[in-house]
Amino acid sequence: MAAALWRRAGGRLQWRLVRWRSATFLVGLTGVVRDPAGRVLVLEHRYWMGNACGLPSGYAVRRETWEEGLAREVREETGLEVSDVAVVRVRSGFEGRIEVLLTATAPAGATPRADGGEVLVAAFVEPSEARARLRAEHVRMLDHVVGADEPA
Repeated sequence: MAAALWRRAGGRLQWRLVRWRSATFLVGLTGVVRDPAGRVLVLEHRYWMGNACGLPSGYAVRRETWEEGLAREVREETGLEVSDVAVVRVRSGFEGRIEVLLTATAPAGATPRADGGEVLVAAFVEPSEARARLRAEHVRMLDHVVGADEPA
């Protein structure tokens, strides 16, 4: 009986019922953005508590892919247009959040500029310097992408 009702409901109603029943998540995006020389983009964020240095990050908005979301965040925060954006890892996050780690490449010779709003400082630094400056969770993300022992 239930199966017959489900089939008769049709695609649009089925989709609405599934969406109503399913969990909704915030999707947090964090990116390890490197230039062709292997340097890592590090940002000093105005609104972060504690260590304000981190990787480019933000949240996905409706109807954008995670790759588009990271590219948008980097563009908004630094003015850079990145390429080769790829998902590296997805983890369940805190209270209804999904955390997505991505990588991206900045153009050769590109100079990031802090937006002056959310981001106070934006710079490419060697991986060893990034490890010294980043908050602990972002060091772990960086190490996941470039390896903990990569030389500076």
